Amino acid sequence: MRAAASLAPLRVLTAVLLGGALIVGAGGLFLSTQLLVALAAVAFLWCAAACWRIARRTETAVADSRAWAEVALLQSLLRERDALWAAVPAAWAMWDAEDRPLLASAAWQALGLSAETPPTENEVSIGDPARIFVAEASALANGGRLVLLREVTSEREALRAKDELLAVVGHELRTPLSSIKGYGQLMARQLATVQEQVQRLDQLAGDVMDTARADGGRLTLQREVLSVADLIEAAAGRFRTANPSRSLELEVAPCPPIEGDPARLGQVLDNLLSNAAKYSPPETVITLRGSVEDHWVRIAVVDRGAGIAPEHLPRLFERFYRVPAGEKDAPPGFGLGLSIVRDLVEAHGGRIEVVSKGVAQGCTFTVVLPAPPLAP
Repeated sequence: MRAAASLAPLRVLTAVLLGGALIVGAGGLFLSTQLLVALAAVAFLWCAAACWRIARRTETAVADSRAWAEVALLQSLLRERDALWAAVPAAWAMWDAEDRPLLASAAWQALGLSAETPPTENEVSIGDPARIFVAEASALANGGRLVLLREVTSEREALRAKDELLAVVGHELRTPLSSIKGYGQLMARQLATVQEQVQRLDQLAGDVMDTARADGGRLTLQREVLSVADLIEAAAGRFRTANPSRSLELEVAPCPPIEGDPARLGQVLDNLLSNAAKYSPPETVITLRGSVEDHWVRIAVVDRGAGIAPEHLPRLFERFYRVPAGEKDAPPGFGLGLSIVRDLVEAHGGRIEVVSKGVAQGCTFTVVLPAPPLAP
């Protein structure tokens, strides 16, 4: 608006001069001094043309000045925008759709990173000591990309410190724990030995008391109707619990029920099975059989172990009798177990039998108990 106002006087002057030229030219038609009039008209025309040219040049200059002012303003805005983007404290850089660099923040440049091409790795390590950055890329609407670097050095240091702490604590804890474990195992073995000896003493005391009762005729029984299969299964379960590494086979035929004391008959079978385990190699199989023959229930314990020489069989159930050690390596004992087995079986109206083909030929102990005939 100011430029148009400044050109208005020139336009008015040009119009006045043109009007003067027309007036002078028209007056020269009526005057005798036509030459002077013509010169005056030409002068007016020349002045009008000069004013018109000045006005045009001035207008062009004003338009050019306005364009340059707009360009300067736009450049100033762009510089201000770039300065604002570059002043962002985060490290970032921008590329166009053809991966040509556009902008990079001052933080990016301060890291000494090149902005010519976008980074291809997800992590960037810079400096010594190393600073670790994670590169997070975002696609722009114009097809370009913006890459922002986020520093994770402190997080990585915290994770490394945690791992070192766990390793140190784990190592420091493992040493005393190993010692405690070793001492615990030693104590467990010692306690197991103590428990084994206590059980042996308890068994010995029980055997002595049972022997005394049998000799005095005071061996009492709590009789009830028993299933032979259940009696055998219960004895087999106790044996497997006490001897998990031994193999025990059951061969039980249908048998009629019997009358007897379940605890005492269980004691008989436990004693025979324990002897079979003691006098046979660990890898051999022990067999527990149940059958019926002529109104007698027969429960047999068969081992494949040391066996017994024929001359020792008649005395095997005597009090305190043990096979001489020269015949075989015998486990410790007092020779009361089999005599008590005999007494308990005889108290039930039965008998105990033993068969062995000789040394290293195994043994078969059979408990024979009375039973009613099988139902037809």
